[in-house]
Amino acid sequence: MRTAVSTSLFIMIALAACQSTGDDAVPASSVPVAMDATGTTTGGAPVDLADLVNAPAAGARNQLRLRGYAFTQQQGPTTYWWNPGTTICATTVTSNGKFQTIGTATARYCGQE
Repeated sequence: MRTAVSTSLFIMIALAACQSTGDDAVPASSVPVAMDATGTTTGGAPVDLADLVNAPAAGARNQLRLRGYAFTQQQGPTTYWWNPGTTICATTVTSNGKFQTIGTATARYCGQE
C-alpha cells in the first residue's frame, strides 16, 4: 500500500512538471487563417464552431450559416453542414434544444464526393 501511494505521488509530481505554462504556445496571430478554420478541438469540433457547443440550437444554426456552413441533411438528431470555403463537413447533435456535440464527418456525408 505504501509503495502504491508513493508511486502515485511520484507520477503526479512528474506529470505536473510536464504541464505547459502557456509560454510555449503559438500565438494566434501566427496561425495561418486556413489552418485556423480547418483545425479541430480535442473534442473534434471544428475550431470555428467550438463555441457553439451547448448553445441554443436555433441561434447556433444561424451562426453556422453566418460562418459559411450550409445545411445538407439530417438523420435523427444529427445534422450535417458543409462549408465550401474550408471543405469541412460539420456534424451537430441536438438534444433538449441545444447543440450537445459538434464534430466532423467525411465529405460524402455532406453530399461531396
